[in-house]
Amino acid sequence: MIEISFTKMNGAGNDFVVLNNFNGALQIELPDFAEAVCARGFGIGADGLLVLQKSRESDFEMIYLNSDGSEGGMCGNGGRCIARFAVLNGICKPTMHFTAHGGSYAAEVFGHDKVRLHLPDPDKVTPSMKIPLGSQFLDATYVHPNTDHVVLTSGGGFDKVDSADLLALARKVRYNFEIFPKGTNVNLIEKIAENKIRMRTYERGVENETLACGTGAVASAITSSIRYGVQSPVSILTTGGETLKVSFDRTNNRFSNIVLEGSARVVFQGKVLYNEQNHKVLDLIDGQGQI
Repeated sequence: MIEISFTKMNGAGNDFVVLNNFNGALQIELPDFAEAVCARGFGIGADGLLVLQKSRESDFEMIYLNSDGSEGGMCGNGGRCIARFAVLNGICKPTMHFTAHGGSYAAEVFGHDKVRLHLPDPDKVTPSMKIPLGSQFLDATYVHPNTDHVVLTSGGGFDKVDSADLLALARKVRYNFEIFPKGTNVNLIEKIAENKIRMRTYERGVENETLACGTGAVASAITSSIRYGVQSPVSILTTGGETLKVSFDRTNNRFSNIVLEGSARVVFQGKVLYNEQNHKVLDLIDGQGQI
């Protein structure tokens, strides 16, 4: 039995269990713990696990695992949450640099709970790719902001974002291993105002719709620029109701100076009693209320 201190956080409704392992004292199998602690109904419940660790290259390193224990690539909302977590725990100042999934990121924590996350240029942007869907093809945009994202626009397999059958449509794309050997995240977007879009995201590893997705917001903002001619900064209305903001510079189909801005909130803190042998969360102890 191990007592493990945690913080539950959310970025625009995208929720995480966050661990502070800056001193390296926590020695557990993180995939097993992620699956146990993120399970809704049996664990704390979250979209993923964030672990803050010491780094020789930057202020700290972020490890991110999906709720099923798989490696999730980069997580934008998780990056904003862990930046505020680092400040709250006295690990670094409000302006910082950290590494995650082989990439380097900068962040600024400001106001009560706001964070700007600076992301590297996307590894790949494919403005138009054909994805088979039965006897037809979806005309999608693929963006890789250090993780896989397919973005579909209204009229391409659905009419309105809010009425679309996201799960049925997304799973046909997510599990097309011929095109995406590791699977992919899937986003649906629709232009709803001059520089504003509505976004819904199906996240690989969660295998369901989430209330928001940070890298999905980046991919969707880039796609809205390509498909709709939307200008930076782009406002993205998420399923959780919060509007994220993504700014960027664009030269043809090259995108740089990408910044994701939104909230990063603490929900509660506490300790879990974890059975490492059976990979089960047995109890929640020493909880605290809303911060």
